[in-house]
Amino acid sequence: MINELPDFREEMRLADLYSFGILDTEEEEDFSQLVELAANITNCPMAAISFIDKDRQWFKAIKNMGVRETRRDEAFCHHTIQQDEVLMVSDAGTDIRFQNNPYVTGDPNISFYAGAPISSISGQKLGAVCVLDSANNRQLSKFQLESLQTIANQISRLLELKRKNKSLINYTNKLIEAEKALHRLSIKEEESERNFIANQLHENFAQTLAATKLYIEFAETEKDLAASFLAKSKDNIEHIINEIRLLCNYIKPVDNYQASPTLLINEYIKQWSLNSNVEVSYLMESEEELPSESGLFIYRLLQTVLPLTKTYRVRKLNLSIILGSDIEINVNYQPNSNYTVDPYQLLLLKKSISMAQAEGGQLLVTRTAEGAHQIMIHLPLPIQVAV
Repeated sequence: MINELPDFREEMRLADLYSFGILDTEEEEDFSQLVELAANITNCPMAAISFIDKDRQWFKAIKNMGVRETRRDEAFCHHTIQQDEVLMVSDAGTDIRFQNNPYVTGDPNISFYAGAPISSISGQKLGAVCVLDSANNRQLSKFQLESLQTIANQISRLLELKRKNKSLINYTNKLIEAEKALHRLSIKEEESERNFIANQLHENFAQTLAATKLYIEFAETEKDLAASFLAKSKDNIEHIINEIRLLCNYIKPVDNYQASPTLLINEYIKQWSLNSNVEVSYLMESEEELPSESGLFIYRLLQTVLPLTKTYRVRKLNLSIILGSDIEINVNYQPNSNYTVDPYQLLLLKKSISMAQAEGGQLLVTRTAEGAHQIMIHLPLPIQVAV
């Protein structure tokens, strides 16, 4: 039976090497300085940082070497990654592993080689930092060998730092893309609100006004039915006035509601419950009258929080607003098992969290042991909101 373990280890090594994205990259000063340091410490004219690919040796940084890559079977560093310590070859011409190597028998006539393996944090040998000379029978001191290994260790740390930086950049780019997506959703939300207002103006007002005009014309021509047509016209005008009031309240609460913030909140919850077909069990506990600016902010916050429940197809929810030393808002509901998450709801959640944080508070979403969802909002008092 053939032992496949060595091939498996090589696959793991290559996967680790490729994860750094170092191959075929441009020259970098950090690596070039380490190559220069290795050459100076060992007094060798040639030095390199090499990485061993599947079929080749590629140099990230070189000193006095005329090539940027070689075949793997011609690489001294291929042998270096087979061991844990520094590999030193004093006379390549007499070493059976290298005596027929074209870089030994020909230019640059390598005779001396010393290389320290570059290992990843998982222990895979990625390549080596090496020094070379054409002089025969050279030796390195213990200090020089240890220094060469120290440089290899620094290269390993540099690679890991570059990989973390790359991951951070990728993560940051994903966050930027997510913010752009949310911004696009925000624009879409604003456009939907404009369409809603436009439809309200056209469908509810224009058609009703046209009918009212027709009733008035009938009243002028049909004297016997004038009272009936005028009554219908009056009803239509009252309907338009109520629609305008609701529409204005949707855009900006009117003064009499601001004077009574509790009425403003109660009215919104009532209308939202009817329009959304959701049964709302509502409780407000307050030790004193709610400040108008606080009430308006709670109203705006509920405009984003309550619609969050729509994506869960909720038919019943509990809402409590407790005012003491601070404001505590709790929304509890049992989601329908067939709900699907709408990206628009994620935008509303982000908006709600941002609103709470902007006022020095926090918004938390939790799930009870019974599977119910709970939105908990804590806000300090007083709340200063520009109206």
